[in-house]
Amino acid sequence: MAELSCDLMDIGQAAAGCEEQFAGIGNQIYVAYPEDLKAPPTYDESKAAFSSGAFTFKASKGAWKFRIKKQSGQISSTGNEGAKGYNVQLMFTIDKDVENAAHVLRILKNRGDAIFFAENPSGGYYVVYDPTFGTEVNNNYDSGTTPDSDSGHAVTVTSNPNRYSLTTWDGTLTIKSGLG
Repeated sequence: MAELSCDLMDIGQAAAGCEEQFAGIGNQIYVAYPEDLKAPPTYDESKAAFSSGAFTFKASKGAWKFRIKKQSGQISSTGNEGAKGYNVQLMFTIDKDVENAAHVLRILKNRGDAIFFAENPSGGYYVVYDPTFGTEVNNNYDSGTTPDSDSGHAVTVTSNPNRYSLTTWDGTLTIKSGLG
């Protein structure tokens, strides 16, 4: 009987060995500037992923780490009607108590282009960025109405158009520093 339920789980979860599947993204977001890379990132043409050496940083450069509220991170994408590509959005909330969050988010919004990495629970990263079209950052702040409100800095990162609906990267990310 256990073998039958395992087979059913494999079908339902598309996982070998009945491993549990996790949804969502981790509670860390990493942000890097495209000009800090040694070369523009390239896609692995055989899959919806960046090549393993795509994000190699110049000396003393790297990605900044943001700790986000648990279960606040989400990536969604929709196909562009009548056009090629996808509109990919990364949404997350940074807690109101994170020092300098408002200042850093203003810099990112005014820059108009950054690379965002979200931890993939299965390993590696989801990447919200397109080397040709870049990204756009928007955020707002909500103080909440009660102590248990979901208060903080709500951030939406948009990459439109993007070549793929979800892009991954299995490389090793160079971390420069962290916020939160």
